[in-house]
Amino acid sequence: MSKNSLPTFRSSFEKNVYLDLKEREIDDFEYEPYKIDYRVPEISKRYTPDIVLPNGIILECKGWFPLKDRQKMIFVRSSNPTLDIRFIFMDATVKIRKNSPTTLGDWATNTGFQWASRIVPEKWINEPKARHRTTHEDHDHRKYVGSKYGRYSSW
Repeated sequence: MSKNSLPTFRSSFEKNVYLDLKEREIDDFEYEPYKIDYRVPEISKRYTPDIVLPNGIILECKGWFPLKDRQKMIFVRSSNPTLDIRFIFMDATVKIRKNSPTTLGDWATNTGFQWASRIVPEKWINEPKARHRTTHEDHDHRKYVGSKYGRYSSW
């Protein structure tokens, strides 16, 4: 991809976050740069991060965030516990489902994910790369067994 061309985005919100970073002259981030392996009990799957900042922080841009996608992100984190995955919500005050008291922001806080509304906080962009942060390839996923989502009994 040339420097002036835009990638193909999966949502207009991802594009808005991408363009906001470009407008602020944050040029060395990557959009969907690689796939990350994760495990759902008994099933191997792959997750593609929306944006990875130069410091290794993974940004997931969310407008609509259904239950299956919330569960997926918990599986991704449990399979890759040293990855720093954070959310940018289009509207963090949206309820996770009709008649629920829980908002997207509440869900992220309750499950231990950092989050922001609409734009990437400057603090995240300027955060130094953590020494303990590793890539998805640095893990033996078999040691992360057992949780409220079940055991990985195939190992």
